[in-house]
Amino acid sequence: MTSETLIAACKSVASLSREAEAWLDDARNVERIGPERAILARSVRKLGIKAQRLEAAAGRSMSVAVFGPSQVGKSYLVSVIASPEGGAALEARFDGLDPIDFLQNINPAGEKESTGLVTRFTTQKLAKPTPSGFPVSLRLLSELDIVKILGNTYFNEGDQTKEDVPSAEDLQKTVESLSAVARFNSGLTVDDIIDLQDYFQKHFVGNRLIDIVSNYWKDVERLAPKLDLEGRAKLFEWLWGRHEKFTWLYKALTLAVERLGRASEAYAPIGALLPRENSVIDVATLGKLGLQDEASIELQNAAGGKIPLPRALATALIAELRIEMAQQPRAMFAHTDLLDFPGARSRQKFHLASYLAENESGLKETFLRGKVAYLFDRYVAEQELTAMMLCVRPSAQEVVTLPDMIDEWIGDTHGRTPQARLGSPVGLFFVLTWFDTHFIDKAGDTASPSGRFRARMEASLLGFFGKAHSWPHEWTPGKPFSNSYWFRNPNYPAPSIIRYDGRREVEILPEVKLRIDELREGFLSIPEAERHFAEPARAFDEGLRLNDGGAGYIVENLEFVCRPDLKEKQVMSALSEVGRDIVALIERFHVPLDVGTRLTARREVAGRVFDTLEVAINQGTFATFLRLLMVDTTEMSELIYSALRAGFSTPDGAAARFSVSGVIRPGAARAQRVEAPVRQRVEHQLAQHAIDAFIARLRRLAESEIVSRTTHVPREETKEIVDEIIGLVRRTKLQEKLAERIAEHVSGSHPEPENAARIALVACAEINRVVGDLGYGKAPADRRPDIDGASKAFEPRSVAFDAKGLGAQAKPFASQYASAWFAGFYKIVEDNATSSEGIQVDLGQNDRLKAVIDGLRAEAK
Repeated sequence: MTSETLIAACKSVASLSREAEAWLDDARNVERIGPERAILARSVRKLGIKAQRLEAAAGRSMSVAVFGPSQVGKSYLVSVIASPEGGAALEARFDGLDPIDFLQNINPAGEKESTGLVTRFTTQKLAKPTPSGFPVSLRLLSELDIVKILGNTYFNEGDQTKEDVPSAEDLQKTVESLSAVARFNSGLTVDDIIDLQDYFQKHFVGNRLIDIVSNYWKDVERLAPKLDLEGRAKLFEWLWGRHEKFTWLYKALTLAVERLGRASEAYAPIGALLPRENSVIDVATLGKLGLQDEASIELQNAAGGKIPLPRALATALIAELRIEMAQQPRAMFAHTDLLDFPGARSRQKFHLASYLAENESGLKETFLRGKVAYLFDRYVAEQELTAMMLCVRPSAQEVVTLPDMIDEWIGDTHGRTPQARLGSPVGLFFVLTWFDTHFIDKAGDTASPSGRFRARMEASLLGFFGKAHSWPHEWTPGKPFSNSYWFRNPNYPAPSIIRYDGRREVEILPEVKLRIDELREGFLSIPEAERHFAEPARAFDEGLRLNDGGAGYIVENLEFVCRPDLKEKQVMSALSEVGRDIVALIERFHVPLDVGTRLTARREVAGRVFDTLEVAINQGTFATFLRLLMVDTTEMSELIYSALRAGFSTPDGAAARFSVSGVIRPGAARAQRVEAPVRQRVEHQLAQHAIDAFIARLRRLAESEIVSRTTHVPREETKEIVDEIIGLVRRTKLQEKLAERIAEHVSGSHPEPENAARIALVACAEINRVVGDLGYGKAPADRRPDIDGASKAFEPRSVAFDAKGLGAQAKPFASQYASAWFAGFYKIVEDNATSSEGIQVDLGQNDRLKAVIDGLRAEAK
């Protein structure tokens, strides 16, 4: 498949997503879809946004990233790969200037962690020359990127037990004050806010603040496109705890974004990089963030607009520095870019208010860690990283978020299961750095040669990545991950094993060769070597190669993988997943002519769901999974409180409607009644709010990788469970039943906000029963499904009033409940598949939906 064909496929899926959204929004389909229409339309739009993102990715060169924690030896690996063979210098080319030695003149000096941005090494020329006097090409953060970084910083740096969270009333006051001034064209769109919400709910699910603002997003979506910068700062600042320094930084950076016309790319004079002591590439330049900064540089957008910025702010705003290599160092660079990422950092947990107030560098340090973490998230989301060299040092690993970051990338590029990864080239190169440290015999170290290397594999791979995720143990069905490499940096002298001529490595010291042979045999004897290295003996020998350290061997294998078709396959795989996800959301609304075929297919899906849930049961997470599907009473109470406090709007024209009380009055005859829309009773509106919140929660959980990891229920099966539960909600008209229950517990046509807690308890009881017993707990016995023909699901437990009622053996309540839930779910699957819900099918709309489904399936092949 060519890139042009792939781009066309992405455009087609994006277009079909818009058609699916239009079908969901069509008034003729409202009754068919039921209460989840708005949530479904939003989910489809998110997938359409992803298809557009994939279209952009399909038009970019493939990239290989060098990534890992700080100070693990990435810099030398980058310099070897990017430098021409034969020892020539890595030179950077800038329009109008002579080539500049990158390592000597641009790359920050010293051994400290040096950058807070991505450096792209490429041989591809820009479509147009850079503006005169501005030869440095940069990619910038967007306003949404800035909000995401500050949110990432707040949630990962702040001790959430010490952070104040807003009440529903706080949020409502913000909305009311900003609604009065929402008359500005900010440049943000509804799609932007949907993407922003998706990021926060995906990465910070389970945090108290995320639950609290779950209903605030609707107002953010409405207001953000219409507020000026000051208004948007007040709207967004809840997402970073309203810390004043974060809000100041948001406004300062976003003002620069606005003044540059929201350009994604900009240009700078060479003085932005030279001298390197003051370069924007050097993380030390961030040190004056939030402080008085006299030094400034000028940035220019493609339209010619120029703005001066303090160097610290410019450094904070830059996402990527583009370095065009003067010479093509290797064949793969004809179509592949090399991305040098800043080192991942361990996250701290501070009382942010105190830390920011008491530490002059507090803003710089917290923002830097948030930016570095977010940049990786951004490049993964944009499908930028086709392959990766993951560098890991010995000893205990400190960046506890790293396993999840890598697992997310593997899932997006290779597949989330061993079966999905089958047949695809392995783009993950696991690089074990500091190889030379294993040849130093320390006093008191009694470990055998094999034990030394077994401990390293445990510390770097199996006990860290393998403890959190399964891919090291099973990359493809029945086979472990086996693309590991040893690497050492020849620039760091190893005098205990190597003789030098100046800084040049000459030979392995004769007196240590026997010891090295012993260590080599020790390494080759451990099962981990055979399991996780494709060529264990060669990997060991290449790590000791003089003046190389294993870099050449890594590059040799990298060139087999770095082919344009790999990027195309990854994008096509992601696009197919988008198409399948949209179909999964909408296909149940299409009424097939052959109900039997659909019933058979859904029964097969139920079987896959049961296979997955048995794993969760064995892992002890089935109850946790079900609890996550349920709504929280505190969250529901805040939702109801906000709704009651805000009041309910009367449909247009309703004010003209006269009373029909039937009271006879004297005087002039009653004026002729004007027909107007009937106002929905308050209990129905509250029920709708509650059901909408429930469905929104289910959809969020179905998309969450965090939920998948913690419950051992993959996203695909979670989506199937969610679809069936929502089908049950729609088919049994739960919203109408809930409205009746609420009416029983409230008095008056306008309940006071103080009644919110009571109404929330009623709503949660009705809604959570749908998850807990699937609606069968109170059903008569003849309506409850059988369990193997021996008993009925969810039979009431007998009550033991004394010891005589207890048997000799404990009853297996857990397995009995799981069996009942499985039986109930299977019956729901059948009923959902065969029920037409008594709705008359519009054949034209049915055919219209089928055309969308068929089109998506064709593109997903």
